[in-house]
Amino acid sequence: MQLTSLPRDLLETILSKVPDTPLARFRTTSKRWNIMLSSESFVKKHSANAPKDESLCITLMNSRVHLVRINLHDPSVKVATHPFYLKDPLSNSSQVDIRNVSHCDGLLLCSTEDDRLVVWDPYSGETKWIKPRDRYKDTDYFALGFDNKSSCKQYKILRVDRNHILPVCEVYDFTSDSWRVLGTATDWYLPDYCHGISVKGNTYWLAMGMVKPETEFILGFDFSKETFQFLPLPHPSLGLTALSWLMGEDESSSELQVWVTTSSGSWNKSLAVIGLDGYRDMLKDMIPRGISFLADEQKQVVMCLNRENNFNILRENKHILKEQLGGGSKCILSPAVLMNYPPSLARIRQGTFLGDAKGKRKACDL
Repeated sequence: MQLTSLPRDLLETILSKVPDTPLARFRTTSKRWNIMLSSESFVKKHSANAPKDESLCITLMNSRVHLVRINLHDPSVKVATHPFYLKDPLSNSSQVDIRNVSHCDGLLLCSTEDDRLVVWDPYSGETKWIKPRDRYKDTDYFALGFDNKSSCKQYKILRVDRNHILPVCEVYDFTSDSWRVLGTATDWYLPDYCHGISVKGNTYWLAMGMVKPETEFILGFDFSKETFQFLPLPHPSLGLTALSWLMGEDESSSELQVWVTTSSGSWNKSLAVIGLDGYRDMLKDMIPRGISFLADEQKQVVMCLNRENNFNILRENKHILKEQLGGGSKCILSPAVLMNYPPSLARIRQGTFLGDAKGKRKACDL
C-alpha cells in the first residue's frame, strides 16, 4: 500500500513524528498533503511529538540565516546550527547576503545587503520578492504581519522609511500586490539597529519619544487596523535599554529581569537571573545592535546572542553554556538576531487559500 492511499488520521499520526526539515518536503507532494500539513489537527499532533527539551530558533550569522536547535536537557546542554541558503533569482549560482531578518508565522522577511526585500520559507525554499514603491534603503525598518479580522490571515508588510526628517510609514498588501502610504511619524522614532518582535500577527519595538526628555516605550503596529499603539514599560527605574521589549536590567540589584505583559497592558516579573559572576562584563556591549535575548519561562532560562555571535544560556545563579557560533561576525549594519521559530503554515503562492476541511480559520497563501 502506498503512503498516499492511507486514511487521513493514520497519515497524520505517521507524519506528525517526522522532524521539521524533512516534513517541509512533503508539502509539495500533492494539494491534499499540503492542506493536511497546514491543518490545526496536524499541527497539534506534530507539536505534541516534538522533543520537550528542545528549542528551535533562527539567527543571522555572517549574512546567512541559520536554524539553531538548542537541547536544554541537563546536564549536557547541546547547540546545533544548520544554515539556510537564500538563492538569488537573478543568478543561478549566487547566494543572497542578508542584512536583517524577522519572522511571522514561520515566514521570514529578509532585507538584503543589495537593498531588496523577500518573504521566504526556508524549509520549502519558496520565496516572494517584493518590489518597492520607491527604492529600499539600508535605514528602512520592515515588519511582516497579518490581519486578524478576516476569515483568513491576510498578510501585509510594514515599511518605516527613516530617510526623511519624519519617518514615512507605508503598507504592502499581498492581495493587491501594491504599497500604500499611511503617513509620517511625528511623536516617536525607532533607534538604530532596533529589532521588532511579532506576536499574534502584530509587531512590537522598543521606541523613543520625540520630545525631551526622551522616553522609552513599546511601540506596536496593529496590522488589522493599520495603526500604531503605545504601551508603557513596567517601571521607569529599571534603566531599560533597547535589548528586547521584555528585558530589563535593575541597576540596584544587579539582576537580569524578564517581564511579561498581557493584552490589558499590566506587567508581571516572571524570571530573574541574579548573582552571575562577570555578568556586567558579558553584557558590556549593551547597545541596540549588541545583544538579542530569548527567555523561556517554562524552562527558567535566558538565552542571549551578541553581534560577535557569542551565545550564552543563563539560569538563575548559573551560567550553563557559553559557545561561539558561526565564527563571529561584525557586520556594522546587522543587529544581533535570535528568535523563536515555528514552522510556517502558509504557502507562498498568490491567489489561493489553505485551511482544514471543516472550514475553520485558514492561513492564506501569499
